[in-house]
Amino acid sequence: MTRLATIAAVTLVGTANAFTLPQNNMIASRSALFMADDKAPVERGVSMDQDGKSNVWAIEPKMEIENKSTEEKTGSALIAVGGLAIFGAIAAAALTNLPDPNQF
Repeated sequence: MTRLATIAAVTLVGTANAFTLPQNNMIASRSALFMADDKAPVERGVSMDQDGKSNVWAIEPKMEIENKSTEEKTGSALIAVGGLAIFGAIAAAALTNLPDPNQF
């Protein structure tokens, strides 16, 4: 019983860090990520014209193009359904052949 209590205590102490707030060590080193020159970082979608007025425009997201045809999608779906059916058949065979617990 003492061994079980020790293992449980070590496990609880080990998982205690999962519920603590992270340390903000990145704030101090964040300034090192920028270059040392005096230029301000350039933002995407913003520019300045000759008069000093800012121009702002929208940046459209990248388009995602589907590479698979409907035949490939159908084939993948059939393979997934077939795999699930085989898994179900194996599980059903294993569960129906379990020994009777009242026999022991």
